[in-house]
Amino acid sequence: MKRFWAILGFWVMGVSAALAQKIDYKNAIRVGVDYLSLDAPDSGGNRYLVRYARHLGNDRIVLEASLGYLKVSNSQLLPSQFVFEGRPRKRITTDVMASFDFVRNPQHALRLGIGPSVWYREDDVVRSARYEGTTVTIENRKIDEVNIGGNVAVEYEIVVFDRINLGVRAGLTNFKTAGISSMVGLNGGFTF
Repeated sequence: MKRFWAILGFWVMGVSAALAQKIDYKNAIRVGVDYLSLDAPDSGGNRYLVRYARHLGNDRIVLEASLGYLKVSNSQLLPSQFVFEGRPRKRITTDVMASFDFVRNPQHALRLGIGPSVWYREDDVVRSARYEGTTVTIENRKIDEVNIGGNVAVEYEIVVFDRINLGVRAGLTNFKTAGISSMVGLNGGFTF
């Protein structure tokens, strides 16, 4: 009988120790790339970003901040087969988002989020082109401005290893002066 109680005691201590060693990771760092549409003239490019997320409320609520960079060439085909080559189009993006996870599963997440965005925009936009014989006169406007707006995104994420996750994301960002930019992308990261 003493042997039974000894085995039971060691088993209870072993189970307790195993449960006590379970680690809930509450932070995540992710890197990713989005294909981002730009305002007129219609074009797009790859935005590279780094995201930090803090998981709260039994992993149902996620607060996140991201920093991104995009640079694409700025060439526009004008009438008469003339090509305007402006300075590259650039975006330095910062987004903050609060999202809710609709799936109660430690391996999968389906989140919908919303938050503010602040983007630096550098553009060179053709306003008009005048043709006089073989001479072309172009009136363009250089844009260097900070845009403030809002963003909304939906994201699916899967844990592929213990602390490694992969995700796909789609969203919209709306600015009063720069218009709407849509995005779709992939990301990967780790939790700690």
